[in-house]
Parts: sequence; structure tokens; C-alpha cells
Amino acid sequence: MKRWIPHWWPALIYSIKNAIAALMALGISLLVGQDMPFWAITTVYIVANPVSAVTRSKAIYRAIGTVIGAAVAVALVPMLVEWPLMLSLALALWVGGCLAISLLDRSPRAYVLMLAGYTATIIGFPAVNRPEAIFDVATARVTEILLGIACATAVHSLILPQSLGERLGPRLEAWLSDAEAWLSDILTAKVDPPADDPTDDFERDRRRLAVDAVECVLLATHVPYDTSHWREANRTVQALLYRMLLLLPLLSGLADRRRSLRNDPALAPAMANARRWLAKGEPMNAQPDYLTGAPQGRTWSDLLRESFLVRLGQASTVLGESRQLLARLEDPRASLPPALDSQRVQLRLSNDPGLALMSGLSASVAILVVTAFWILAGWPDGAGAAVMTGVFCCLFAAMDNPVPMILAFGASITGAIPLAGLYLFGVLPQVDGFWALSFVLLPPMLGIGMFLIDPRRGMLATAFAMGFFTALALQQEYSADLERFINSNIGQVLAVFAAAGITAAMRGSATGGAIARMARRQHADLARLAAATTAPDPAQVLSRASDQLALITQRLGAGDERAVMGLSEVRIASNIAAVQQLRASAERPLRVACSRLLHTAARHFSQTVPGATPPPALLTQIDRALRLTLDAAPPRAGHAGELIGSDPATGRAELVALRRNLFPDAPDFLPPEALIGPTTGPTTGLAPEAVIP
Repeated sequence: MKRWIPHWWPALIYSIKNAIAALMALGISLLVGQDMPFWAITTVYIVANPVSAVTRSKAIYRAIGTVIGAAVAVALVPMLVEWPLMLSLALALWVGGCLAISLLDRSPRAYVLMLAGYTATIIGFPAVNRPEAIFDVATARVTEILLGIACATAVHSLILPQSLGERLGPRLEAWLSDAEAWLSDILTAKVDPPADDPTDDFERDRRRLAVDAVECVLLATHVPYDTSHWREANRTVQALLYRMLLLLPLLSGLADRRRSLRNDPALAPAMANARRWLAKGEPMNAQPDYLTGAPQGRTWSDLLRESFLVRLGQASTVLGESRQLLARLEDPRASLPPALDSQRVQLRLSNDPGLALMSGLSASVAILVVTAFWILAGWPDGAGAAVMTGVFCCLFAAMDNPVPMILAFGASITGAIPLAGLYLFGVLPQVDGFWALSFVLLPPMLGIGMFLIDPRRGMLATAFAMGFFTALALQQEYSADLERFINSNIGQVLAVFAAAGITAAMRGSATGGAIARMARRQHADLARLAAATTAPDPAQVLSRASDQLALITQRLGAGDERAVMGLSEVRIASNIAAVQQLRASAERPLRVACSRLLHTAARHFSQTVPGATPPPALLTQIDRALRLTLDAAPPRAGHAGELIGSDPATGRAELVALRRNLFPDAPDFLPPEALIGPTTGPTTGLAPEAVIP
């Protein structure tokens, strides 16, 4: 049946649902005698989302933010109304501070502070001329917003609701299929796989997985607001997302070992078993033990083989567990092993304090400039310009260069003004009654709504809706003032140029700067991770490192050389976290060796720029720690791809990976017995003191 459904059908259904919610909000607002029904209509189009859980999430946080912003306006305006500059400064600092703090949290909670910021200006600035009515204005604003939220939530929850699982489930399944394809490519390569060539399609597609994984993480933040069985499965979703992030360094490291070993015949049996297991699609408990019967040895080639087999076992285990978790999400009755069913994972995304600070400062300065012009020029409708300046600065602050989007958003709002004027002065005078009003508003509502779910034009359609309904300014009784209409809409145009101009002056075209900042922050995270006195949470380490890689990749494209370096640093972060785990439980000689290694690594990452060559002393210390693990038994892959226990066997595999990631072109590692005899540079490629075990 689906093949007979036209491609525009989902957009039409979504548009009809939004129109129903908007007209419902308008009708109730008119019925109870609210002064500004257009606030409720505009709110419907702002909070609506095709996924019901996202609508509810935005609705809850928008409601909380609106109440906080209204309370701040009620507190500030009566107190500072006699000092316009002080009031402007207070509101500008409030907006900037709220915006800066909100940008440090990339979850739906961030919506609270951003709304609290500019809601205070929406209520506060227009009330300057009548401060005695501030409470009534705030009450009306909150009531209208809550009404719009309630109508949008009810309609999108009751009429053909779309579960978050319908959107997230296929993306998770597609991601795991891509990860399995990556593993299959590693296992089936007949020749040396391509090196980390930024222009190579093989590597570019793999780095793109980081972006897709983090997008799934961000979408999953709305799972608690879903009404399907996914809401109860939030812990399962988080466990699956953790494994997706874990697969990035595992498969990347596996590909690196494969390139190093080329077509080593000793690996052929394990790779054949892995290919058969992958083709069957069996769960984790059917995964073969690749380390059983693996060739043992102490040379660098032997250790690389063991590292390859360890990573192969880990990747297979994580993929098997991911299959089971995904099956549980699709069918809540599916059983899970106790270890998976009881696991709790906490993921942590990164933030950009520099971007947050500059965004907050830009918003504050822009509002102050516009309010100064408003006060000095004696412009009666200048409040609207100050309000919209704050809104524009807030909406796009998370972008590296928000100026083009501010201009496009402003152009869409401005483009709606002629249509609003046509309705206000030509159509509405002929309308009498709610049903006639609904009939004439329905065409623009449906037309605008058709573009809301378009990925490229959805934001601009929302801007057009905001511009149309705000300029129309529907009230209890028809009232049209051409002078006021022109003045208020000139204010919006001024707000666009003020927000764009001041943002451009203070932040500029910041993509290059943002990338450099992210790379430095990723480097600094490695320094903090190595300098930590206690073993970190692996889930938080991986989620933060993978998120930073995704942010860099989104800005550069997966084929850029700096994205290659970012993926390498995700592996290094995972290795350092494992060495920290090893140090916490190792015997004294190995614990001391790990401490020295981590100290040198922390100093290197804190004192150098991204891409700098690590010092030879770090290679020496890695080798020294590695020699202390050579007599341990072979490691075994265990739960969630982690190695069982934090013992020397575990450390050996991670130290080999760390050596390979930091020093890919270094001379081969030498076991203790190879150091007996002359310890000169030609024997090892290092200074004599560098080979002391």
C-alpha cells in the first residue's frame, strides 16, 4: 500500500495537524477573552515536531522557561523602570547569561534557559511605557504560551502520533549495518587496505559514522518523553548507544592493525571464523573465541597479532550485544542476558565554553545597541526591535557562523509581512466570527505547514509563520493601524541587521576558529584524562571524545585530514582510559610504569598543539610498561567488549594499541631478551638509556 502514498502526504498530514492545533488555540483564546491570541498560534508552530516525544519535550521546557522569564520581567521592570539604561543593561545581561549557560548543555534542558532569557525581554521591553500593567502582560503571555503548548501537545499526541521509535529505530539499525559492513571490509580485504588517506571513500564513510552516532545520541535525549514502550526502554537505548560509540575506536583500531599486519597467514583462521559468524548474524553468546589457539610470542609482530585478535573479539562481542539490545527495543518481550539487562550507562556530550561566552556577549551587546537607539531616538515602537534582536541572537547562537541563518530567518519573517498586510487590511475587515476567521486563515496555515518538515526549508517556514502571525496580531476585536503596522515591522528589519552585524563583528565567520578550538579541547581532554588520579568512566570518555570528533567532522567533512586526526584521538582516549584502569589494580612495578607513562602523556598533551609528535620518552615508557606485561596470560574478550579484569593481560593489548596510535612509524618493540648485548642506537633506533627495561 505504501507505494500508492504520494511523497508529499506526510507533509500534508503534519500541516493539517498543526492547523488544527493552531485554530484550537485561537478558538479557546478568543472564547476565554485573552488579549493576544496570536501568541498561542505562534507557539504551536514553534513547539510542533513530527515526533510526538520531541513536541512534548520542547513543550515542557518551553513552559518552564516562559514562567521563569515572566517572573524575571515582573521583578525587574517595576524596580528599574525609572532608569531605562539600567533596565536595558539588566535585561541584556540576563539574556546573555541565560544564553551562555544554555549552550553548555546540549540536551533538551537547554531550552529552559534560552526561553527564560528572551521571554523576559518579550514581556519586559513592551511594558516599559506602562509598568503598572507588567503583571497582567506577563500573565497574558504565560497563559497564551501554555495554551499553545497544550494544544500542540494534545493534537500531536492524539492524532496519528509518531513514536520516537519509528524515527530512531531505523537509524540505529542502519548504523549497526554500516558498522558490520566496516568489519566485513576489514576481514575480506585481499590486499593491504587503504591508509588513512583523507580523500579515500573507505575512510571517509567510516568517519561519518561518528556523526551519525552522535545524532542518534541527541535524538535519544527525547526518549523519556515518548509514550510507546521505548520510554520504559531508555536504559536499553543508552546501553546500545554506548556500544555504538565503543565500536568507533574498536573498528578503527582493528583496521589499523590489519594495515600493519597486511595479509598475515596466522590471522586467516580467525578472520574466516569471524566472517562466518558475521554472515550468520548470531548473538554475542555464539561469538567464537578468537584468542583460543592463537599463536603466542613476544616479538612486536606477535603482539600486533594478539592486538588484532583482541580487537576482533571485542568488536564481535559489542556487535553481538548490540544486536540483542536492538532486538529488545523492537520487541520488549525479547530476553537479554543478565549482564546486559542490568547495566547502567551514562553518556556525556562535549560543550564549547568559548562559543558560549562569545554568543552570550554578542546577544547582550546587540540588545544594548538597539535599546540605546530606541531610547535616544524616542522611537515609539522600538521595543519590538529590541525584543527581536535578542530572539535572533539566541536562536542561532549554537552555530559557528550564525550570520547567514539570521539573515535568512529575518528575510523569511520580512517576506511574511506583505501577506499579513493583505490579510489585515484586505481580508479580515470582511470576516465576522470564529468559523469565518478559521476558513480564511486555513490556506496560509496549510501552505506554511507543508514546508515545516523539510530539512532545508523547515526553519525558514517556521520563521515565515512567526512573521505572519506576529504581524497579523490577532486580537479580540479587529484593529488595524497602518502606521503602527509599518513601524513595528520596520523594527523587525532593524533587529535582523543589528543581530547579524554585531554577531559578525564579535564572532566573525567562526568555522575555522571553532574547529581549532575543538581540536585544542580534544587535546586538552587527553591531558586531563592522562593526569586523572582515579580511573575514569569509559562511557563518558567515549561519548565526549566521539562527540568532539563528530562536531569536527560535521564542519570539515569526513574527508579532511583533521577529521582523521580526530578519530585517532578517540582511540587514544580509549587507550588512556584503559591504562588508567590497569594502573588502579596492577602490582607495584607495573603501577609505577603506568604512572610515569601517564604523567609524560599528560605533560605532552597539555604543552603541545594538536598533531605534535609525542616525545621519545613516552615511547620508552610505553615499552617499559609493555615488557612488564609479557608474561601474563592471553587476554579474553568479555562483557561489552571490555577485557575481563584489569590485569597485565588486559594492559598488554591496550599498551600495544596506544603505542601503535601514538607512534605508528616507530621501530619495532623489543622484548627483554632482545635487549641483551649492545644497547646502541643501530640496534633499537633509540638512545642506550631508552632501552632499559
